This record gives sequence, C-alpha cells and structure tokens, in this order.
Amino acid sequence: MVLDYFSKISSVPRGSKNNKAISDFLVDFARERGLRYYQDSAYNVVIYKDASEGYENCPPLILQGHMDMVCEKTTDSKHDFFTDPIDIVIENNIIRAKDTTLGADDGIAVAYMLSILADDSLVHPPLEMLITSDEEIGMLGAIELDKDCLTGRHMINIDSEDEGIFVCACAGGIRTHFSWDIQRAPARGIGVKLEISGLKGGHSGTDIDKNRSNAVMLAGRLLTYLSAVDFSIIDITGGNKDNVIPNECSVQLCIKPSDYDSFFSEYNKYSELIINELKSSEPGLEMTTSALDDTAVESDYMALSKDMKEKLVKLFNILPNGVHTMSADICGMVESSSNLGIMRTEDDYIKVCVSVRSQKQSYIDYICKRLSVIADMLDATFDTAFGYPGWDIKPESDFRDMLCSVYRDVTGKEPEVTSIHAGLEGGVFYEKMPDMDIVSIGPNVRNVHTVNEYADIASVKRVYEYLRCVVESFAEKYR
Repeated sequence: MVLDYFSKISSVPRGSKNNKAISDFLVDFARERGLRYYQDSAYNVVIYKDASEGYENCPPLILQGHMDMVCEKTTDSKHDFFTDPIDIVIENNIIRAKDTTLGADDGIAVAYMLSILADDSLVHPPLEMLITSDEEIGMLGAIELDKDCLTGRHMINIDSEDEGIFVCACAGGIRTHFSWDIQRAPARGIGVKLEISGLKGGHSGTDIDKNRSNAVMLAGRLLTYLSAVDFSIIDITGGNKDNVIPNECSVQLCIKPSDYDSFFSEYNKYSELIINELKSSEPGLEMTTSALDDTAVESDYMALSKDMKEKLVKLFNILPNGVHTMSADICGMVESSSNLGIMRTEDDYIKVCVSVRSQKQSYIDYICKRLSVIADMLDATFDTAFGYPGWDIKPESDFRDMLCSVYRDVTGKEPEVTSIHAGLEGGVFYEKMPDMDIVSIGPNVRNVHTVNEYADIASVKRVYEYLRCVVESFAEKYR
C-alpha cells in the first residue's frame, strides 16, 4: 500500500514553491474518505481521523512530513519538474528515479500517512496528519503554520533517513554577515594567485565535527604566516553557501618585485607545513600558485588598503570557527558551532558569511554577540538573517520510551536515540508549542537531494509495520 501511494504522490509535480497541486491532491484524498481537513494559504494540509470506537478519550497522535521535494536531474535529462511525473524504477530491492531525484525525502512520509489513514482495520487514537510545504527551502510551511490547527502534543516526524535512529533534538541556527565598504588603491607589483583546493568540505552542521578543514580559514592562516613580507590583497574568494564547509579558496596578491623571492621562500615553507600537518585528515589538499597575467611581470592593480588587509588577517585569527560546545545529554553530539561559509571581495565591498548553530537558543545568541564584538573591533557592519529555532532533547519522555519499547518488541533491536546538528521542522514546532513531544524517524533513504537518491524497499516496509504498531500501542497506552 505504501509504495502504491508513493507512486501516486510521485505522479504529481511537487518541487519546492510548486505545492498547490500536491496540496490539493491531499485535500481530495481527505474529501473522498469523508475526513476533516485543514488547508492554509501556504498549502500546508492537516488531515484528521477520529479515534476508533472506545478510544475517543485518547490524546491525538500527530504524524508529520513535508510534501515538497528537491528537484535535481542529470545534465542530459529532459524531465520537466513542473509538468512531468517522477519516473520510478524498482530494482534490486530499491526504489529510485530515472535521471532525477526520487523525492523519498519526504514523499515516503506522506505515503505512510495516507496508508495509515486508509487502513480502517487499524485501532488508533485521534489522528492528525500534518503535511507541510516548502521544507526544503527554509521550512517555510512549518513557519507559516497556525499552531491552533493541531490539538495533539505527541508528534512523530518522518523525515529522518536511517532506520532505527530516533532523532529527539536538533540545532537551531542563524546566518550572520560581516561587511565592509572599501575604497581600493593603486598597487604596482607582480600579480600572484594562491589556490587552495581538494579539501573534503561538507555540511556545516552534520560534518562540522569530522575534522574537515575550512579552505577560507586555511587561506587566512597562510596570509598570517606571510605577513612578514610586503604584499597587497587584490581579492579573496571562497565558499558558495553559508551551510557548507568551503573546500576551495583563491587569493590574488600583488607583490613588490623586491619581495618576490622572499615571499615564495616563506610561501613554500608554510604551504608544505600545512600540507604535511593535514595529510591524514585532508589527503587531497592542494596548494598552488600561478601568475595573474600568465607571466610574472610587474603590473598595475587596484588592491585593498593596508588597513583593510590587516583587518582581514586579524579576522581570520580571532574568528571562532568549528565546534564550540558538545552536548552533555547525548555523547559525541555537537551542541554549538559556527562556520565561515562565504568570503567575497568585490570592487567596493567585502562580505563574510558565518553560519551559527546550537540546540540552545541562548548559545546562538552568545555566539552572535561574540561575532558582533569582533565586527566592532574591526569596523565591520554586522547583521543576522534567516534564524530558525532548535529543539532540545527532553531528559525524560514517556512518549519516547514507548516508541523505543515498541521498536524493541517489533525488531528485537535497540534504537539509537540521538540529535542532529542541523535544522529540522521539529525545531519550528517546538518553538510554537514548547509542550510538544517530538521524535523523528524514517526508513533507509540514501543520497538525498541528488539524482542517485534511493529508498530501501525492505526498510520502507519494516518502518511502516513499526508505525502501525506504534499507532495501536499509543491508543492502548493512553486509552
């Protein structure tokens, strides 16, 4: 039944910002079965099902997922995400899509919810099936949702991608920006381009504790080492997204001919030092140089002032980057971090973007305060944008204990209770409804947001049977 509903969902184009058709599909599903529903202007949908006879006094159970999907395709694909259904392929016990993302993130959750709603043999409490819009572009539907459309305070989010792992907390975060208005000055010398490449990079949340070097911070370290030599900075460019650890950075410099040899003597010494230092953690690291004008001749450039150069070097040395604190509740889990994700020098301004994350809003505020102080010290403008809330783990939870107990009974295995150092919709719901008890689960889905995305069919079926048992156990426990 689950795969049948997933196939039906996949026939409806549902990329982010294109939610109306799938939202209306869900409303039609509810109408056809005589179920109450709620649909808002953001195209969020809640479908309600009354409790089984004898279970009317149970509190409602909320299942939740998002309707939208990331739309990626191969370079030679002719697929139109606004009109074409996803071309599903089932083979070797996996389900994937031909030449596109599959949308199991989070279409599988929607298929689970429709399957449970359609199963009249299932003993169940009052059910509230919440399907949100535009999760993939900033959890916009969850942010717009009117909390009064939900009466339940026990939620199972089905947007995790590892069977047997129960996510019970997530980080909140905010984007921060440093900027300087600049006036460039003429500089004469030999133009040199330094390039750092081959780093692993990664997600600035889930990979921040994996000892991944930040290419922009490495460039700053190199410039610090080279400060004894007289040079001017023309450009520094690194990173494209604040939530990604930069794996490349390029620096353009103007070096006086009299300092050219001493510059490269220092550069060779320190680049070799850094490469040797990181040979185990970053074996692909490359640090190269080239002439800006193809020949190492003296030319005229427009460079940053000496004062601005010194401010940037200071920034690289005092900016906190990486893990700040570890969780005291979940062993090995990052609690707070920051990541310099973007560095740009334009003709008349410089910008630096730093992503800040924490499970605790108080620590997000503290890190932002530290960054603001650094900005003041360096005469930079500092601002923040696109904050999203975290959700902290409940030290004790009967609901979580019940979910774990049912999992042990059904599978004979112990679930892993953990947190994720990234944003989830649970954080938005927790901010709106602090008394909400939330656990996030899901089947094995791999390579999400890529054309190689697939779901393990056996895992999809196991998690569905587990969910059915949870619904019945919840009804019995809270009857």
